[in-house]
Amino acid sequence: MISTLLHTPLFWAAMTIAAFLGGQQVYRLTGNNAFLPPILTGIVLVVTALEISGVSYDTYMRGGGYLHMMLGPVVVMLAVPLYQYLHTMRKQWLRIALAISLGSGTTVACAVLLTWWWIGDEAIFITMHSKSITTPVAVAINDQVGGISALASVFVIVTGILGALMIPPLLKASRMNDEQTVGLTLGICAHAIGTSRALELGPQQSAYAAMAMTLTATLHALVLPWLIHLY
Repeated sequence: MISTLLHTPLFWAAMTIAAFLGGQQVYRLTGNNAFLPPILTGIVLVVTALEISGVSYDTYMRGGGYLHMMLGPVVVMLAVPLYQYLHTMRKQWLRIALAISLGSGTTVACAVLLTWWWIGDEAIFITMHSKSITTPVAVAINDQVGGISALASVFVIVTGILGALMIPPLLKASRMNDEQTVGLTLGICAHAIGTSRALELGPQQSAYAAMAMTLTATLHALVLPWLIHLY
C-alpha cells in the first residue's frame, strides 16, 4: 500500500506543496528570517523524504512535473502588481532599460567568467549563463543550448536565495534603498525568489521586481542562445 502510494505522481505533487507550506510556517515562526526562505526549507523537506523513501528523481518528477508546468502561469500572474505602477514605469523606461541590460549583463558575465576560470567544464559554463533568470526560462534555455537543466535550477535557486538575503542590507548600507531601486535590483539579480522577498517589503518594490524579473528573463531568452552559439 505504502509502496504504491510512493509511486503515485499526485502524492509527490501534494508532498511538494505541503513541504512549501511547511517552509512558510517555519519562515513565519522565525520572524521572516532571510536565512530560512520557504523554498529552501521546502527543498530540504522534499529531499529528505526522497532519501528516506528511496524514491528516484524520475519517479518524483512524474508528480513534480504537474507543478513544473504551472511555473509559467505563476510568473504571468506577477503582472498584477506591475500594472498598478505601469504609468510611473513608462516615464522611467530609459532608466529601467539601462538597469536591466547593464545589471543582468554584468552579473552573468562575472558568474560565467569565474566558472570558466575556476571549473573549466563546458557544460557547467553554459548552464551558468541562466543563473539570474527564473526557473522555467532557465530550463527552456538550457534544453535549447545543451546546458544541464537540473543544474540550472540549482544555480537559479542559490542565486535567488543569496540575492534575497544580501541585496536589501547592501542597498541600505550604500544608502540606495529607495523602493524602486530595491525592487529593480531584486528582480534583476534574484528573479522569482527576489520578487517574493520584494512582496514582503511593499507594493512598489514588488511591482518593480516583477517587471525587472520579467524583462530580464525576456532579454536573456532572446540573447543567451545566440550568444552561447557564438562560442
